Order: sequence, then C-alpha cells, then structure tokens
Amino acid sequence: MGSPSRWPSAEISSIILALLVSILAFVFFKYMPDYSPDRNWVRGLPGWLALGYVTVQLWMLLDSALRIRPTSVIDAVLAIAPVVTGIVCGVLWMVDNLHLSLFQLNALAMLTVAGVVEFVSTLWVRNVVLQRGVSVLPGTPA
Repeated sequence: MGSPSRWPSAEISSIILALLVSILAFVFFKYMPDYSPDRNWVRGLPGWLALGYVTVQLWMLLDSALRIRPTSVIDAVLAIAPVVTGIVCGVLWMVDNLHLSLFQLNALAMLTVAGVVEFVSTLWVRNVVLQRGVSVLPGTPA
C-alpha cells in the first residue's frame, strides 16, 4: 500500500474543474452583460480555453480510467455541468433575461460544445471502452 497523495485524484480534480468552469462562466455571463473585448486577440480566447478544457479533462479521464479500481458515477454525472450551464444561459438569453454580446454568444457556444465533448467522452470511455462497473463513491467496490 502506497502513501496517500496530497493531491486530489483525477476524478476529484475533474469534478472540481467542471464545477469551477460552470460557475465562472455563469458569473461572466451574468455580471458582465454585453461584454465585447477591445483587443482583437481576446476574441480567440473562448476557442483556445475550450480546447484547453477538453484536453485537461481528457487527460484526467484517461488517468482515472487506467486505475485498477471502480470509477465513480459522480464524475460522469457532474461532467454535464458545463452543458447544463450553457443550456440555461442560452435559454435565459432567448427569453431576454441575459444580455450577451456576439463575443459572449461565441463563448457560450464554446462552453456548451466543450461540455458535450467531455460528457460524451466520459460516458464512452467508462462504459464502452473499459466495460467496468461504476460505484456511487470513489474507492468503493462496484
């Protein structure tokens, strides 16, 4: 038995990142209405941030998938948090309760698409590739 790591597991890190991105995105859309950047290079940031988010989440997914223990269903359930945030913000924008610039609409689309990619990848790797059971809590037998 090895010594316990002082860093959270890949699953916990993935959950924290998904929730943090969802909260930060909602705060950005809610408290910075109609934000449009002054500099052109900022316009590309949503795409690069979405790509970085998906890359980090896939890395953590592969790290947790290579462990020889049951994986938690909580990570798979919370992987949809950015998608839900994107859908809720999109609906709020459509009913005119959230005022978004074209830049923010682009960021919202990137958030939602990145969340879908992460969610589908998580489900696919855990249920199709690994074909192993899931447990409700990390570290408990299936």
